Amino acid sequence: MRFLNVTLIKLCLVFLLGILFGFYAEFSSGSIIVIFGSVLFFFIFTFIRATKNVFQDFFFGITAYLLFFAIGLVTVHLHEPKNQPNHYIHYSENVNSEDIIKVTITERLKDGFYAEKYIAEASEAYKNTSEEETLTRKKLTGRILINISKDLTELNLKVGDKLLIPAALEEINQPLNPHQFNYREYMKNLGVLRQTNISKQQIELLKDENWHFKAIAEKWRNKSISSLRTHSFQPEDMAIIQALILGNRREISAETYENYAAAGAVHILAVSGLHVGIILLILNWLLRPVEFFPKGRYLKMAIIVLLLWAFAFIAGLSPSVIRAVTMFSFLAIGMQLKRKTSTINTLFMSLLVLLLINPYYIFQVGFQLSYLAVFAIVTIQPKLDNLYSPKYKITDYFWKILSVSIAAQIGVLPLSLYYFHQFPGLFFLTNLVLLPFIGFILGVGILIIFLALINALPDFLADFYGSCIAAMNSFVDVVAAQEAFVLTDITFSALIAVLAYLLIVAGIMLIHKMNFKNLSFFLFAVIFLQCGLLFENYNYRQAEAVVFHKSRGTVLGFRNNEILTLYTSENIQPDKELFLKNYEVATKANTVTSNEMQSIYNFSGKKLLVVDSAAVYKIPDFEPNILLLTNSPKLNLDRLITELNLHQIIADGSNYSSYVEKWKQTAENKKIPFHYTGEKGAFIVSSKPE
Repeated sequence: MRFLNVTLIKLCLVFLLGILFGFYAEFSSGSIIVIFGSVLFFFIFTFIRATKNVFQDFFFGITAYLLFFAIGLVTVHLHEPKNQPNHYIHYSENVNSEDIIKVTITERLKDGFYAEKYIAEASEAYKNTSEEETLTRKKLTGRILINISKDLTELNLKVGDKLLIPAALEEINQPLNPHQFNYREYMKNLGVLRQTNISKQQIELLKDENWHFKAIAEKWRNKSISSLRTHSFQPEDMAIIQALILGNRREISAETYENYAAAGAVHILAVSGLHVGIILLILNWLLRPVEFFPKGRYLKMAIIVLLLWAFAFIAGLSPSVIRAVTMFSFLAIGMQLKRKTSTINTLFMSLLVLLLINPYYIFQVGFQLSYLAVFAIVTIQPKLDNLYSPKYKITDYFWKILSVSIAAQIGVLPLSLYYFHQFPGLFFLTNLVLLPFIGFILGVGILIIFLALINALPDFLADFYGSCIAAMNSFVDVVAAQEAFVLTDITFSALIAVLAYLLIVAGIMLIHKMNFKNLSFFLFAVIFLQCGLLFENYNYRQAEAVVFHKSRGTVLGFRNNEILTLYTSENIQPDKELFLKNYEVATKANTVTSNEMQSIYNFSGKKLLVVDSAAVYKIPDFEPNILLLTNSPKLNLDRLITELNLHQIIADGSNYSSYVEKWKQTAENKKIPFHYTGEKGAFIVSSKPE
């Protein structure tokens, strides 16, 4: 590829490896200082040595790579909460009921069934000193998840609001069933390590003014939404407008979101690289006359970058918007300066800057998909475009859209299958129809918001725009209804995703330069992928018994290879339980047989006795190894343990918590392992397949 700076890309990749190594390896602050100091010293030494040599110095190259690797390590170390002295995790371990924390709301999340959800930044702690009856102040940092229980009235806190909340914080719950979405890990990657579940009565809203940019941006976004609500937009159309232009997806219904996902158009609902890229092209076209002024190209560059960040401001300065605008700001500067540089160089430079600011971006799905999509478009689309040369401009236009869609889909496919386990077969049709109009919808949408803010939006224009959004929604609904083209429940592991990307990179290298080296790399990538698939299939061939966690219900699963037999209590409908669907997809258990609960089970030589509310446990000629307690049986567990030779006791989610606590204490006194699925998650026993 022309003007490709291979050294820059290699340095960025080494920096990326340093970040990954920093997250998965433990280093003390002293070790980090020694490592970075040593590498920096050798880098300076080899740099001075290289300047005196006529030919390129091999050692300077090595130390340059080591330096970028060390910078990745340092970046992670500085951003990890445990290495920040004022982070609240160092404070929240020793608090009492009267201690309070001052926080500032930084983001509102989509509400849950029972709670309003916010992310807040801690600023100060006030600790009660009982002897003097005074409060001592301590400076704090760190993001907290705040769950405020709903009642008849909504609190509707705004970004920038300052609160006093109880200082007692809890860990975010881990998934209690295998292969469930890990919400704790998701929040950790957003920099949130603790949560608090409180009522509105436990909150004190302060009157302090807050002037940080995000609060002002949220204020203007809310003002824009309020201005739009004065016009006759339908609720679902209004939700799409907010998501498409203002980055607010909280009001989109689950059904609409699923339809966009099934149609392969879910990327339209998140303000990201697609939107910012289109806005960049529109601004570049509109501001062409500026180039005729003295230093016009520099003026145009400054105006474009300023307007891109103005759009980010109106969209609420969400992380996805900031990432996209940062990426395309680099690209805009390169376009206007007309330097002989590759888009890939710009892409990797923005990647380097963003990860220096926040290395946790590397684990965020939106960040991964955005960069992979752009990388695939830049490297694959030109080759696809050259495969066919239409005679007519209109045909060429649609062919370019199709080639861009295919390239982007290739780039994100492995990750999409890994995270979402589905593939929209009609994505090309959706993009062929929608992408030509996205620029128009974005441009007119921004104009409509501006006119609404100054109370100058005519009703006919609002009605026309609402009709356009409604037509787009109707088209997406029609495409999503073609269920035969939506491939769902696809099993795709992290290992296979990595090997698939290895194959994609090898394929890109091969199509750009056909030689023996690249062909060999491609063939080896094919072999590695095949070996990975064989390894995964071998791992799926096993037997396991699972006592799932289900609140107020009992679910037992016995899997032998791909056959899963379920035993459930009467109140459970297996086909409607998401945690069972996740388990089936992850283990390739396509055949599910549901049966009524029994009292005795035998699995791989282990005998399981189920004792329910009837409290019957004396079964002739049966000596269980494992006891499962369900539906809160009233029994004397001490006596039961004496009569039965048990190796393990399990209590599932159908039991009263007060009963579980008593059983746990009794098991500890008898020195028998006790497993409560509400605390430790599902109980799993694995063995060789039968």
